[in-house]
Amino acid sequence: MNSASAVRSRWMLGALAAFAMAWAITRAAVQSITIDEAVTHNVFVFNHRFLRYAANNHILNSMLMYGSTKLFGISQFTARLPALLGAALYIWASCRLCRLLSQSLFVQLAVFVGLVFNPFVFDHLVAARGYGLALAFLMWAIVYAAEAYLKGQDLVFACAVSSACAGVSFDANFSFGAVNAVVLLAIFIAACQKDPKRRGRLLAACVVPALALIGVVSGYALTHRHPNELIYGARSLGETFGSIIEASLFQNRFVFLKPLVFALVGATGAAWLAAAIASRAKSKTASVGALAAAVFAVTLAAHWLAFRIFGLLLPKDRTAIYFFPLFMIAAGALAAVPAVSHLGRYLRGAYLSSLAFMGIYFLLCLRLTYFKEWFWDADVQRTYAVLSCLNREHGVRQVASTWSYEAALNFYRLAHSSSIAEIGQKFDPASTQVYVVDSFHTPEALEGKNLKIFYRSPTTDLVLSADPQSAREFAASSCLG
Repeated sequence: MNSASAVRSRWMLGALAAFAMAWAITRAAVQSITIDEAVTHNVFVFNHRFLRYAANNHILNSMLMYGSTKLFGISQFTARLPALLGAALYIWASCRLCRLLSQSLFVQLAVFVGLVFNPFVFDHLVAARGYGLALAFLMWAIVYAAEAYLKGQDLVFACAVSSACAGVSFDANFSFGAVNAVVLLAIFIAACQKDPKRRGRLLAACVVPALALIGVVSGYALTHRHPNELIYGARSLGETFGSIIEASLFQNRFVFLKPLVFALVGATGAAWLAAAIASRAKSKTASVGALAAAVFAVTLAAHWLAFRIFGLLLPKDRTAIYFFPLFMIAAGALAAVPAVSHLGRYLRGAYLSSLAFMGIYFLLCLRLTYFKEWFWDADVQRTYAVLSCLNREHGVRQVASTWSYEAALNFYRLAHSSSIAEIGQKFDPASTQVYVVDSFHTPEALEGKNLKIFYRSPTTDLVLSADPQSAREFAASSCLG
């Protein structure tokens, strides 16, 4: 690639990365807080319990959220600042990886869109959870080592940096433990093949930084573990990958194309891989794809063995999120292999077209106002504004809520000063003035309570209810205007 083309490529990839970051920032600012994000803040961050072991407490994210909310005040945006840090690091690493894999602008853009704009991945680059940070540091562990390996840089230092990144990734989310361990094992093996005389130093570099960072950040939590926390997961590999595929294709108006996306990538990729092997096509970055594929396979095998032997549930949905970037790295490395025959050019062209099709589908899934995982919380911010107005104009202080909105409403209560009392799930007919109900998850909550609905969310199944006289008064209020 000549210098002009390289500069153009860098600018176009940079512009796409800037758009991705701007979209993530906008989502973080406008989307309502969700139940899991709010529980993290209300239970662990607000009460200074961010070092406690719990499935909902992702240690590094909670520590950083404590700092961001202390510095800038409590809001959905400040609670998501650590996730946005993860988004920036992940997007940056993805850019570096795409430029490393291929000089072709088409390949770079196709792989970048796949890595970043997958709606499953993008949701977790915004949500105030540890997944975005964990993905970012996992990606950097791979990218930094791959760059050093391919460019002939000092492998001991590269292994140490990758080890530190893997340790921080684990601190961000414990469900990344197996994949980070396998990544470091793969990096160690590859480094030993290139520099066998320094095997001992390479081993120390791959192990010590990760263990040190895990000990410092997560040591207390790991030594004070509680039983019965690992209760979420899949019971079959089909369920694992079904959850990844479903989340990765959520959601756009061209739903009829959904079955074709991964089917085309898989079929054309397999055909091109077979042709590349048969024709002995070579690429200097093929080793990166091989490493990602090996990490994918070994991590999956480790989880399956743990399930079969110890009954530990398989990864599912968000706890399996790292499988897609690993797949995309391998897919990108395969796309970078040049064709050496007439048939190969056709097969590679078909494969690149399928990657582009997948990327376009992902871009059509872009959304600003809700997460797939917690779609029912999309209108909680507006709902709290209504409650706050009712508090000012009608003296509403006692509010109850069904489980799906309780934590999020209390987050806004902490963020905005008002005389609304702490919102609980218990409805008391003698004192509860407004009852917030999820009519999808808990439709039975309204039964036998002589309540009248005076507000329905325009986007979710949330309803506000009160006794008939109050409901008529609230319905006529300017708070609902």
